[in-house]
Amino acid sequence: LTEAEEFAKIYELEVTQIPTHKPMIRKDLPDRIYQSEIGKFNAVVADVAERHSLGQPVLIGTVSIEKNELLSSMLKKAGVDHQLLNAKNNETEAEIVAAAGQKGAVTLATNIAGRGTDIMLDEASKKLGGLHVLGTERHESRRIDNQLRGRSGRQGDPGSSQFYVSVEDDLMRVFGGDRIASLMNTLNVPEDTPIENSMISKSLETAQKRVEGHNFDIRKHLVEYDDVMNSQREIIYKKRREFLQAKHLRSAVLESLKQEFSFIVNTHTDPSTGMVELDAVAKQALTVMPISKTWAKDIPHKLPEDVIKNLTEISTKEYEAREKQFGSETMRLIDKLVSLKVVDSAWLQHLETMDHLRDGIGLRGYGQRDPLVEYKSEAFRLFKQLQAGISAEIATTIFKVQFQPEEAIEAPKTEITEGAKYATSQGAEEGVVTKRSSKSTKSNKVDSRGPIKLDPMRKTKRKKNKKRR
Repeated sequence: LTEAEEFAKIYELEVTQIPTHKPMIRKDLPDRIYQSEIGKFNAVVADVAERHSLGQPVLIGTVSIEKNELLSSMLKKAGVDHQLLNAKNNETEAEIVAAAGQKGAVTLATNIAGRGTDIMLDEASKKLGGLHVLGTERHESRRIDNQLRGRSGRQGDPGSSQFYVSVEDDLMRVFGGDRIASLMNTLNVPEDTPIENSMISKSLETAQKRVEGHNFDIRKHLVEYDDVMNSQREIIYKKRREFLQAKHLRSAVLESLKQEFSFIVNTHTDPSTGMVELDAVAKQALTVMPISKTWAKDIPHKLPEDVIKNLTEISTKEYEAREKQFGSETMRLIDKLVSLKVVDSAWLQHLETMDHLRDGIGLRGYGQRDPLVEYKSEAFRLFKQLQAGISAEIATTIFKVQFQPEEAIEAPKTEITEGAKYATSQGAEEGVVTKRSSKSTKSNKVDSRGPIKLDPMRKTKRKKNKKRR
């Protein structure tokens, strides 16, 4: 239930607690707080040695492989026989876990190793109090601590759990460790003497909740950033599917041409007088399609909407001429290939632009502006540019595509092809038959020789190169 809020706010899912199959009788003992990490580890070794002498199985959880191996060396010095379980011995993990519930077993594991497994107890272990889980440090997430505790007391079995904490642990140093350390120094508490206080345990849980909340906010922000890209991705993919599934894209291409001419004319129109700079329009329209050199003088009506209409009519005639030249089926193929190529290229460039925006948007927080709001605003502006750019690129590309019938292309001359010709000619001169035949003894000889060697050709080329030098 520690992640219920995240499931509700991000995924809109409710979390339901399922009761255990049998009543849980595990004893969760209060945390033991020590002044130093070495004092904590010494206390852990002493506790494990005592329980081991009684025969009670113990599972020790560490936060890292380094501390796992450090504690293992201390247990060896204390003469406590144990099994080491970490990422370095995955092949024997199942066997070690299977024996962790036997009488006298001591298993030293990272908190990730063996997670989700059911440690079975023998009857002798049940009589001794069941499996004792010993955590050597509190995690930032209560969920991981609960998973470690959950290795014990399964299916109604007896068991116990306890965490050993020092003020030098990462969580304690960040949240309140200094105050506890100063209190212990004031009271002259030895480093190997623990403090068991429910108030301190609750403060640790409060610190964990604060860290969990901070991490949740980070993940929530990531999802909110990703939602922006997901909405854009859905629009682009929908457009691409339409291009793929459409039988013809004539109307879409002509619409792109009309939009491009509208942009050109509006760009070169004086907003105060409404006059169109026809020479500038003609120059830019030439980048889209071929037009007459005297077009600016010959156009009868010079209002912006009339100029757009005239250019659109010329582009339609040019499109129909190309369609007649290449054939209707070929023109359909050109429309589809150009549209898909433009969409793919523009989308890849947009993704790269959005990555750069994402990397630097956090700096706007220094200007007292919400980075997420700024990101959404910039993303919307860039996406509008992307859509306009796709339409413009289709318009400026469609009349530049040239179609040529497929012709037989001679293979380029290389050392391998020339060597093959040389070997073939040599075989023909010697009367070698390359087809397999039961009647030909020469063909059997050719087959048994394996691949043809090209050494003679290489030597000839080297001599020629020497002469050139």
